[in-house]
Amino acid sequence: MRTSVARRTQETAAQAAVSPIVVYVATCLDGTSFALDEASQLRVREKFPSVHVTTRRIFISHDTREAFNESVGRFEDQIAVLLTGIQANELVKVFGAISFRDPQSEKELGRLPAKRAARRA
Repeated sequence: MRTSVARRTQETAAQAAVSPIVVYVATCLDGTSFALDEASQLRVREKFPSVHVTTRRIFISHDTREAFNESVGRFEDQIAVLLTGIQANELVKVFGAISFRDPQSEKELGRLPAKRAARRA
């Protein structure tokens, strides 16, 4: 019995280690807010104890929604660095991915690294 409990604990820890860091993305009329999920912030602090970043939210103002839409996909790695203090590629190595999600629906809006499309035969 203890063996199965220990195994489940190890499996849960392993899954947590490779589950993505979550950044919530909320857009309003004049900008977009990016916020690091609280659980993700704790996981980053555990893995990188020497890095001390207290920023949990970043707001980027944009003139029009179209202007913002044109820039999507160009600065997500910088957002990750500003929120965590760690380079995006290092976060991906440790946590598997960075997931950008809608805070209401939890729908994934973007991901680093980007998911690869399935190849057609």
